[in-house]
Amino acid sequence: MLATKRGGDSLTRSSDDSKRTRSLVSGDSNWYPDEGIWSGLGKEGVLRLSKSVVSLALSDGDTVLFSCSGIAIKFMMNATRFLTSASLVRAFESYKDKNHNNLKIEVRHEGKVATGFLKESDLDLEIAIVHIDSSFDVRPVFLYHWNQFMPYCDVVSLGRDTSGKLMAITGKLTRDRSGSNESEYLMFSSCKLSEVWEGGPLFSYDGEFVGMNLVPSMKKSFFLPTSLIIERLQHFWTSLERNAFLTRVKELKKLRVGELTDDTQDSQSEGAPNKDHLEVVGYPKPTGTGSGMKLVYTFEEPFGDVYQDGIWKKLGKRFCRKICRSVVSLASFTGDTRYFACSGIFIDWDGKCRDNECQIILTSASLVRNPDYPYDGDKIVEGLSIEVRLPSNRRREGMLIHYNLQYNVALVSVQEFCAVPLAISKHGSLICSSKLVAAVGRCFKSNDLMASSGQLVPSWSGQFDCKKLHYSTCRITKAGIGGPLVDYDGNFIGMNFYDPKMGTPFLFCDDIVDILDCFKKRTGAEIDSFRVDGDDTVFVNSWPVPPPYWRCPGDPDGFSEYERKVLASGRKFNYYDGRVCK
Repeated sequence: MLATKRGGDSLTRSSDDSKRTRSLVSGDSNWYPDEGIWSGLGKEGVLRLSKSVVSLALSDGDTVLFSCSGIAIKFMMNATRFLTSASLVRAFESYKDKNHNNLKIEVRHEGKVATGFLKESDLDLEIAIVHIDSSFDVRPVFLYHWNQFMPYCDVVSLGRDTSGKLMAITGKLTRDRSGSNESEYLMFSSCKLSEVWEGGPLFSYDGEFVGMNLVPSMKKSFFLPTSLIIERLQHFWTSLERNAFLTRVKELKKLRVGELTDDTQDSQSEGAPNKDHLEVVGYPKPTGTGSGMKLVYTFEEPFGDVYQDGIWKKLGKRFCRKICRSVVSLASFTGDTRYFACSGIFIDWDGKCRDNECQIILTSASLVRNPDYPYDGDKIVEGLSIEVRLPSNRRREGMLIHYNLQYNVALVSVQEFCAVPLAISKHGSLICSSKLVAAVGRCFKSNDLMASSGQLVPSWSGQFDCKKLHYSTCRITKAGIGGPLVDYDGNFIGMNFYDPKMGTPFLFCDDIVDILDCFKKRTGAEIDSFRVDGDDTVFVNSWPVPPPYWRCPGDPDGFSEYERKVLASGRKFNYYDGRVCK
């Protein structure tokens, strides 16, 4: 049992309501409710809201130094984030200065405990973000719009003590009657709270998030309203864009003052970044000293026609406007180093995502996949962060919701209001007879929208293990991985992958619909590598992506002399097992 300096013990002084403590639900007892909760919200309503609140404790060894509550705001595949009071930050800094060398933040929720890390904070607005590298069964509060709540509105405050037990108490919103100039903008709640409730949520009886409790007292409690919380969180999210902008400005300044070598400028013209940033963007440094070396298989290499040129003129204007707002680029990072970049599409998906208010992106699991799986056991690279570059050129943090390594499919959620999701439905059969199609994708660095034209081919086969793949003659680069394949009528045909030698492999939309249905129905480890009905393969499919490397002039490009002759002849050919044949 942890010794406590400030924590749940203070609740024993929290008025006569604490005497009515009762065991309500197995596994989450010792509540501190008043009778109004049941008549206002009902048992199911309170339990649903309880999924949004956690306990946060700052401790040194076995001694709790400070405790408060927190609010779930983001749920990810392997991480969760919580909003809480900046009092936690002040306590952390204060005790750190007092030679407490074993400080840690523990997050508790329904029997689970995880170590938390301070992510962001604003001491003026009394707000802090705590991050854990675990997936708690929480329900993030809805933070993308707010309502104006009137005085005397019924509300309920939730919190958790240091053991993780849930607390709930009702009250009403009241105006600030101090007479100050700002009093007309301020409201309190009549909830009688102790210090451990600080950082916990305040809800209306309709279940809407009203704000975060900040200054608890035994008479009335002050809270930070949702509108100010959203304003500050948007500032935190925008910092991603700010950092990207500053990095690019530094690169441009170096170009202007001539800090780059001739070799580096040559490689930039081929789509590669300068040498100073090769490591940051995940590229190798050149090993040779000869001239003419070229960095190949980069994420910046373009393909096809840029938006409004070439193939885009053959597609309908209405469809072009829609696809322009549907396709995004994504990148994953280990710390500040980029791991992977690809494309994705907004889809209309109503599956079991705890943050349903966000938009959902369909993309390739290569974004997070461990390339050595299943040989070294780790399915995905742990600790990755995801950035989404939106069609508007803004950057947002993405969250991995689901992934399946058998079909290399992943779902990422992101906050975005203006997304236009593509409709994904079953076609019944894939008619390959000379059907004209376009492979679409975005470059993460430039945000250019690109498309390559081609047609479906029924008899091609490549070197991928997945037997459900089909092929088109469209030619893309790594930037197009995860992007959509569409026909000239604007219908979604499938999701593209990358083969550097032949045309573009893609997963047909009917199979994608089946995979999305499985995401809704399955749980836990089943999601990672399930097979859809009719797939009797035993081993997990491999999905190789060629790594970037520096190619010397004259190095082989992967084609044999016979294959080059066939391709140069202009005669019709096929691919069998990834090799050109007549």
